[in-house]
Amino acid sequence: MERTPAKRSSLFLLELMIAILFFCLASAVCVQIFVKAHTISRETQELNTALEKVSGYTELFLADALTEDTEVFYDASWQECSKDEASYEIVIRVEPDGKLLHGTFTVQRLSGEQPEEIYSVETDRMTGTERE
Repeated sequence: MERTPAKRSSLFLLELMIAILFFCLASAVCVQIFVKAHTISRETQELNTALEKVSGYTELFLADALTEDTEVFYDASWQECSKDEASYEIVIRVEPDGKLLHGTFTVQRLSGEQPEEIYSVETDRMTGTERE
C-alpha cells in the first residue's frame, strides 16, 4: 500500500502539465489578439493621416490654387521629403473637361516594388471658361 503516494504525485504532475498547456494556449491567443490590434491601430492612423493630407490638397484644388498634376512625397512620419526618402506619395491628377476641372487625389504607400493605394478621392470644380 505504499504505492498510493506515487499515484497521487503523478496525477498532480499530469494536472500541472495540463494547466501549463492551457495557459500556454491562452497566452498564444492573447498575443495574436494584441498583434492584430496593433496592426489595425497602425493602419487606422495611416488612413486618418492620408485623409487629412488629401483633404488639404482637395481644398487647394477647389480654391483654384492647384491646377496642375502634382506628386508630393512624405517620409514615414508624414513630413515632406524627396522621392528617395519617401514612404508615402500623394498623386494629384487634374484633367480639364469643358467648363469643369476633374481632380483625382491618391495616397500610396511606397513599400516593395508596387505602390499600395491607401486612399483615393475624385472631385470636380467649375472653372467658368472652356478648357481642353
